[in-house]
This record gives sequence, C-alpha cells and structure tokens, in this order.
Amino acid sequence: MNYLKRGVRKVYNTARSSFSPGVKKDVELSFWKDMIEDYTDWYNGKIQTLYGEKTPDEKDKVKVRSVKDSAILTWFKTHQKTKYLEDLMLPKDAFKNMKLLDIGSGPIPSALAFEDCEVYNLDPLLAGYMKIGYPTHYYDRARFISSPSENIPVEDSFFDAVISVNAIDHVDDFYKTAAEIKRVLKPEGKLRLHVHYHKKNCSRTDRDKRRDYGGGIQVVS
Repeated sequence: MNYLKRGVRKVYNTARSSFSPGVKKDVELSFWKDMIEDYTDWYNGKIQTLYGEKTPDEKDKVKVRSVKDSAILTWFKTHQKTKYLEDLMLPKDAFKNMKLLDIGSGPIPSALAFEDCEVYNLDPLLAGYMKIGYPTHYYDRARFISSPSENIPVEDSFFDAVISVNAIDHVDDFYKTAAEIKRVLKPEGKLRLHVHYHKKNCSRTDRDKRRDYGGGIQVVS
C-alpha cells in the first residue's frame, strides 16, 4: 500500500471513529499500523518528508536487527523527542528527580525526551501496539502501564508530574480522567498538557490541518 492510499485510509478511519465510538480502538490500532509503513518508507527514502521531518541521513539512522524497528527508533530519536519538548514548551530537565506520567503515550515513549526522571507511559492499547509490531524492549528507562486514563492503577499522590500530548481529547470520559489525574498527582505536583482545541462546527478537514501543522493548539500548565 503506498503513502497516498494509507493517507486516504487514515482519513476514512478518523471519520468512522467520530460516528462509531465502539470501533475507536480498532481505528487507533489501524492508524498506528499504517504509521509503521510510513516510518519504514521514510527511513528508506521512499518518502522524502514525514510530518515535516526529512528522510534521515545514514549517520542519523538508528540500526538494530530489523528495518522496521530501526525506522521506529530513528523516528523516536529525530522527531518525537524534539516534538515533545516543543509541544510542551519545556526543557529536557523540567522534571529532574521526579516521577513523571505521560497519559496517552501511544506506542512510542516520547516522554523519554525528559532527562533524569522516572518515566511512566500510560495507554490502554499498549498490548495492541506490541501485537502490530511496535517494540518496547529498546527503551531502558521507560515503564509501561497498560490501562485507560479513567482508572490509573497506582496509589494516590504517586506522581510528581503529569503530562499529555494530543491525547486528553481522545479519552472516553474526560471528567473521570481529570479526577484520576488529581488523585495520582501530588498536591504540589506539576501538570502540563498539549491539547488540540477544535472550534464548534469545525470541519474534519480543518481539524486535520491543525493537527498536522500545529494550529489551534492550547498549552495548559
């Protein structure tokens, strides 16, 4: 399947998830499965740019046993780590000596962009990500929690800081998620969110443009 066809399928699946909440899980996994092909094509130079990131030079490529994993790790190194810092408008040492929770981390633990801290990655689809081909064993410092944000399996006041990038607007129940964040975060803890804000009656096409190019985004601290 080429890049254009994958793009069409992503748009179709996004529309399906809007009208059929019951298929959201399958749609999300389908999107991330297609992204593996995109990462691999980008890594191999079949796609010149992906989300504005140019095909990596040989010296910038991470190389492990499989091309697929090499591509994913290179994308993590060259794009995701930088993107997290930019999206959250924070330096690498923002959470030094803290326990940090990333809500809705997806299949790549991008919160590892933050140094000298314990990083916990929460996502209800982690088992599915692994099944479709995303590696987790390469990330030494990452701890994974396979659970929805509405029911975080840790004790009260466990985390010093909570972050989330383009995920809070995807949860099933925002109010339960907010209550869980309050519960697991220490009273004087830090909260930093990168949220895609969609105006009322905004078209799907306009939302996609803002997602890809960074418009219509609110950062809350």
